[in-house]
Amino acid sequence: MHSEVGELCFAVKKGIVMERVTDLLEIAHGSVVAIVGCGGKTSLIELIANSNKNSKVLITPTTKTFPMISDDVILCDTLQCSVEHVPQTGLQCLGQFNEKNGKLEALPEHILVDLIPHYDIVLMEADGSRWLPCKGWRDNEPVVHYFSTQTVGVVTMNALGKPVSEKIVHHLPEFLSLTGLKEGDIITEKVIEEMVCLPKGMFKNSVGHQYLIVNQVEDEVAVRSAESFLQTVKRKYPDRFKRLIYGSVHKNTWQEV
Repeated sequence: MHSEVGELCFAVKKGIVMERVTDLLEIAHGSVVAIVGCGGKTSLIELIANSNKNSKVLITPTTKTFPMISDDVILCDTLQCSVEHVPQTGLQCLGQFNEKNGKLEALPEHILVDLIPHYDIVLMEADGSRWLPCKGWRDNEPVVHYFSTQTVGVVTMNALGKPVSEKIVHHLPEFLSLTGLKEGDIITEKVIEEMVCLPKGMFKNSVGHQYLIVNQVEDEVAVRSAESFLQTVKRKYPDRFKRLIYGSVHKNTWQEV
């Protein structure tokens, strides 16, 4: 109880909005949302999905991810099951299960095109980062389909001050090429900005309106880092993003910059 009260007081003090992230991302009937980046994509999708249980929600990867499994989720893990599934109110996770890695893999694009009109909201995990806070993108990444209505990029500030290495960065050669860094260089706010905003960075294959979220902002130090970063992005890229948001999936507290 004391922990919950403390979190609420912190949120009120910092002006963090106790609002549904669905509303901040303007997700509504007909939204087809591609989630990219590194720093809580799967958790964000689960949060959005769970806050829209009264709609027909499709959750599916465009690459591969661990399936969303709970008592509230209908899981179709074969191509045939996904095609034959009858959409209904609630959460439905569709894809092709790979027994070797335990992940759900993408449905063929043409099948997804046929399925989408039967759902109210579609949430697509369109990127992978192996739970690391930084990434370099290969030519075919992220996998954002042309019919997406919005692209949401997720990032954290957790790599600030740390040296570039494979322990921090997914696809290290591509990251070094993108940023011009060398292995062992220190990751700064400017590096995170380049990772997100450069033409070959996080949003390079984006479709529809672009939204940027800084996740895992759970104390005052993290708030200062997130605000500084997003204010820089807002100043340097004034017309690029529909909304700039920071907060915490874990606490479900959010603030628009």
